[in-house]
Amino acid sequence: MHPGPSRRVCNILGKVLAGAVLLAAALAHGEDLRYELDYRFRLDPDAEQAAVTITLRQPRNLLRIVRFRHKPEWHSGFDGDGEVAVEADTVTWRPPASGGQLRYRSRISHQRRNGGFDSMITRDWALFRGDDLVPPARATTLKGARSRARIRIDAPPGWSSVTPFGRDVDKDRWIAIERTERGFIRPVGWIVAGRIGTRWDDVGATRVVVAGPLQQGVRRMDILAFVRWHLPELSRVFPHFPRRLLIVSAADPMWRGGLSGPQSLYLHADRPLISANGTSTLLHELVHVAQGLRGTPGADWIVEGMAEYYSLEIMRRAGTLSQRRFDLAMSSLTRWGDDAEPGPVDRSRGPVTARGARIMYELDKELRARTGGRSGLDEVAATLGSDDSRVSLDQLRGAAESLAGVPLESLQPERIGIE
Repeated sequence: MHPGPSRRVCNILGKVLAGAVLLAAALAHGEDLRYELDYRFRLDPDAEQAAVTITLRQPRNLLRIVRFRHKPEWHSGFDGDGEVAVEADTVTWRPPASGGQLRYRSRISHQRRNGGFDSMITRDWALFRGDDLVPPARATTLKGARSRARIRIDAPPGWSSVTPFGRDVDKDRWIAIERTERGFIRPVGWIVAGRIGTRWDDVGATRVVVAGPLQQGVRRMDILAFVRWHLPELSRVFPHFPRRLLIVSAADPMWRGGLSGPQSLYLHADRPLISANGTSTLLHELVHVAQGLRGTPGADWIVEGMAEYYSLEIMRRAGTLSQRRFDLAMSSLTRWGDDAEPGPVDRSRGPVTARGARIMYELDKELRARTGGRSGLDEVAATLGSDDSRVSLDQLRGAAESLAGVPLESLQPERIGIE
């Protein structure tokens, strides 16, 4: 005779069953299992900070707990309704069942080790990422609950703002954040505010907006024309390109490079659209926006190498680069990649990215040769990220070899110098 389940197990099963019954009843009666999130940023140039208020509205206890993985050197002064606990790099918020507010302050200006700033606020403008002001979060909710979110930027008199999310949705300057793929929506991506200039155009199904502070030498029309010329080819490789793209730009002392974000990217005002070696920082970051991929530990070279390869390949397909110029650029990257140290790296830069671009080039050639031209790197790129935003070497091999039907020489350890 087998013993029956313990009282603890019975209690757990009872709670699970009760939750399922409540969820089924809610769905049967058409109850909207949505909770509302309002993000409000009050920009303070004198303090180089933003006062952040997150307001939760919900019909009942849908959102139970939110744990933010914050940076103590960035975020401070947490308080709010319900329970707020700050421990090391984690903030745990247990809001009241009907909702409430969480309030804190976030610094904006941040200087990189090389001296440039990757976010900054001055008396005339601010340029930052929303995901720096609202750190990564894990939410505990009623099963099936989802969020709706909007954002409002409160700035000094005479300032305007542009976000990746769209225009104001009402007279109170709230902007809807359309990120339906996530349960707990955050306002991630680049934001610019201040005395700014803006140019926009529609390229296919994408609204492209270029914005930056006045008197900073931002080449808005040049950037817009460059994107307009190349986005059709890029969208053929990555057909799920965002329907809205924000490109922000500023001059020194901002970092002299490019950084991508969801539906947005930053490009220093002095960066050339095409460098002397034929590569393009702008197109490299556009590929990142199109892919939305991150590498697993040690696999960042895949994401960066693919972006660098396609920055050249898209220009070749669009006729911006001749075949001769493309070949010269690939030869230059190959020589640079030979200087890369062997072994995996968590952050791909310089020679490692160049080596990654060469690997992608050779992988594309081998796939086309083995499939009679039916498949290449485009088909691999379309497969990666379909189930997860993180990509590994095993995933890359699996996607490529499923097309070729055999192991590929271009991805063998001795060829890639990674393992």
